[in-house]
Formats: sequence, structure tokens, C-alpha cells
Amino acid sequence: MKFSGKWGIVCSYTGGIFLVTPYLPQLIRLASSRWSSSGVSRFVLCVEIIIALLILTLAIVFLFYKRKKSVLFLISIGGIFLLSFIIYQFLPNPYEFTHLPEYAILSILIVRALDKEKRSNFIKNSYFLSGLITGIIGTGDEVYQYFLPKRFFTWYDIALNILGGILGILIYWRIKNHES
Repeated sequence: MKFSGKWGIVCSYTGGIFLVTPYLPQLIRLASSRWSSSGVSRFVLCVEIIIALLILTLAIVFLFYKRKKSVLFLISIGGIFLLSFIIYQFLPNPYEFTHLPEYAILSILIVRALDKEKRSNFIKNSYFLSGLITGIIGTGDEVYQYFLPKRFFTWYDIALNILGGILGILIYWRIKNHES
């Protein structure tokens, strides 16, 4: 496996996840001390909106290269974030929902990094390998949280991480299969 710029982006993104993880309780506490619980929920929603804007920015850049695929990408992402907003309204702890877009982005970055590589006959499917790597990173993130003060290991979060990864792979696969 040759280390390319795409793998640098994957490593940076993954490093960002692991660097921010210990500070999330303090960030939520700080937000809670300044705003009501509904204000904190709005803050988390703003974080998700920022993630959505980053994805949409990627889609706009993508527009310059593959016009038909970017329209599908924009529609898919818009639908996902609309669904996210609806689900967000009904979750008992809406902060958990940030796992989905976080790991969807990670799986897309990984599958794109894997897409052009030559691999042995053992594993040729970039989508499977991306899902496996994303699942390992998502599980590692939860194990890491087990050792952090005021953070917890939960199987539910691992499931959300994996589900987010699958969501990202499905988005990428759908776009890839609609190339002109």
C-alpha cells in the first residue's frame, strides 16, 4: 500500500477524531454553563450543520469534475441531513447522532484512498475494506473512550460508528455507479 495524499487526509481526519474526543465533555459542560439544555442541543445541531456544510463544499468542488454525480451527491447528502434533523428531534440523547456523519465522511475518505490502489487478490473490494477499516477505527475510538475520564465505552456508539461508515460507503457507491 503506497502512502498518498489521500491517505494523509484519512490520517488527519482520524487523528482529529481522536484528538477532539477527550475534550468533548468539557465542551458540552462549557456550552451547558452558558446556554440552556435546548441551547446546547442547538449547539450540537450547529456542529452537525458545519459537518453538512463541509460535505456540501466537497460536493460543490466535485461539481466541477463530475456534474451529473455531484447533483446526485447533493440530493443524497441533503436527504441524509434532512433525515438526521428529523431523527435528531426524537432521540433521547441527540449528541449521539453526530457519529453518523462523522463516520460516513471517514468511510468515504477511506474508500477514495483505496479506490486507485492495486491490492492482492485476497482483498479487491474497496467498499468491504473501507467498511472494515472504518469499523476498526470506530471500535478503537470507543475503546479509547473507555480509558478517558468522563467518557464511556458503549456498544451503541460502535453500532452508530459502523452504521455511519456503511452510510458513507453507500453514498460513495451510488455516486460511483452513476458515472457517465
